[in-house]
Amino acid sequence: MKLKLIITTIIIAFTTTAVKCPATEGCTLTTSPSDTETTTIADVEDDGCEWDFWWSAGANITSNYMWRGYDQSYYGNMFDPAIQPSVTLGFGAFYVDLWYNYSTASTYQEFDMTLGFDYKNLSITLYDVWCDYGKAFWQNDFLDDKNHSLTATIEYTLFDRLRLHWGTTFLHASDWLYNEDGSKRRRAFSSYFEVEYTQPVKGLFDISVAAGASPWTGPFWTAGPQILEDGEYLLEYDAKNPPVKGFNVTNLSLMLTKEFEVGAASIPLNVGYIYNPTSKRHYALIKTGISF
Repeated sequence: MKLKLIITTIIIAFTTTAVKCPATEGCTLTTSPSDTETTTIADVEDDGCEWDFWWSAGANITSNYMWRGYDQSYYGNMFDPAIQPSVTLGFGAFYVDLWYNYSTASTYQEFDMTLGFDYKNLSITLYDVWCDYGKAFWQNDFLDDKNHSLTATIEYTLFDRLRLHWGTTFLHASDWLYNEDGSKRRRAFSSYFEVEYTQPVKGLFDISVAAGASPWTGPFWTAGPQILEDGEYLLEYDAKNPPVKGFNVTNLSLMLTKEFEVGAASIPLNVGYIYNPTSKRHYALIKTGISF
């Protein structure tokens, strides 16, 4: 089968986050909630800060919204620019995050509401995802449970190098396994796990290698090679392209990361490659951003 190469050109993330601890003069933490490795309020407390209320706000501009090795354009667009603003309110290690995505080409929209806990190397989240496309944001029915899903994740980092991630969806209208007669058999509890290892290379850059997979049949989010119909690649979970069964690797990635300091600004540069063995798709990735 001829493999398709998709060049995901540039992701520019503009995020400013400030965590302030009044108990210690001049103790201010700046970080980005979108980074794979983040510094939490717990790390600040270890430096003498007391827990307190904190906030963060940011906005991403991305050439394509990628998730678990799949592009979220739903139509296989090679270039689907997306705007992703977010705001986070927290107290100590606990936080509430609101995050929104709008993909301009496919009109795919997603609104995530997250309850999270970050402490040292442990991160736990419970988040509701609403998604739809084809309408203006204010024209959607947010109470329609067909467009919502509830997912829990847990993540732990060993030796500051090895990141272990697990996520399971508990509620979604399409997350069912069916009998041969078409009747519902049971919830599938679609899940995803990922292992990522990061290694600094002589102070030049960090290199990260990651692998992610669906441990069992996951009708909520896994699908096989996309169907080409009328000149467009379709990623639809129906009779034409049903979810793949059993264990499937969906995300293999290699990333090089370098961070530059320019005055009070931090500018990371990421260059990488992603391959999804299940959908048979390739992605080249260049990512840059700025934080203060």
